[in-house]
Amino acid sequence: MNSFTPDGERVLSVHTVAVRFGVSDRTIRFWAETGQLPGFKDGPKIWRFRATDVAAAQARLTMRRRSTANHRGNGDDW
Repeated sequence: MNSFTPDGERVLSVHTVAVRFGVSDRTIRFWAETGQLPGFKDGPKIWRFRATDVAAAQARLTMRRRSTANHRGNGDDW
């Protein structure tokens, strides 16, 4: 498996992406199958991901987590 696309972009495995997100390999495959994480098949079962797509997904997740934390407030509203 070549770890770069023809245009020179780095390609990552399911496990590498899972480690970056702190989730299981199975979760990454689920996200890919449901379209939540852009990826492509390298054979009948193997998913691959472009590094730029993974970075963009990480940024979206970080923003979503910050937004959720901001909506929770500082805990004074109990």
